[in-house]
Amino acid sequence: MLLIIDVDFDKIMNHWKEPYPENLHDLLGYADKLAIEILENLNSVKCKKISELYYFEKDRIKRNLKDFNELGYLPNTYLKTKSKSKTNNEFKGLYIFGDEVNGKVIPVYVGISRSVFRRLKQHAWGKKHNECSLAYLKTRHQWELEGKQINRKSITNENMLPAKAIIQNFKVVLVEVQNDYDLYFLEVALAGIFNTKWNSFKTH
Repeated sequence: MLLIIDVDFDKIMNHWKEPYPENLHDLLGYADKLAIEILENLNSVKCKKISELYYFEKDRIKRNLKDFNELGYLPNTYLKTKSKSKTNNEFKGLYIFGDEVNGKVIPVYVGISRSVFRRLKQHAWGKKHNECSLAYLKTRHQWELEGKQINRKSITNENMLPAKAIIQNFKVVLVEVQNDYDLYFLEVALAGIFNTKWNSFKTH
């Protein structure tokens, strides 16, 4: 039995004055529509691999601005303020990794970040386990299959190189989401819709 309570939604906020959504069904419906769009984009010929969106210059990894811009992945703050400040040069939202299986790209990981451009670079080329957390997870999984033991204290950058090579070849789609509640909700919802292999929601 559904209990309906008459409330003033203007007052439904947390301690930080962040509002809760008025209708979760609408947000879940949006997640369903977004999932269809993400699948289409991952399988589009225009979709790029992570390695195609960055390049090396003088031993530094830089973002390929032309490709990001052509895909519509412009910095959020630039879209709103036209600011060209380096401190504002970021993208807040979702990023979805896709892996090609039998000729079809399927989502394998959904992530969120206030700084997606930097986060993608960390996933693919970071050297510490807390930077490239997915590479660590994939490496630990592979080692466990081989009967080996590994943990965050013992893992090295060299251990994670094979996993990072795989991640660099993942296709990726970005989705701008400014509202924090929506961002967290959509991460879980999309991971559930896609049944992503590498997402985990285990608490610490």
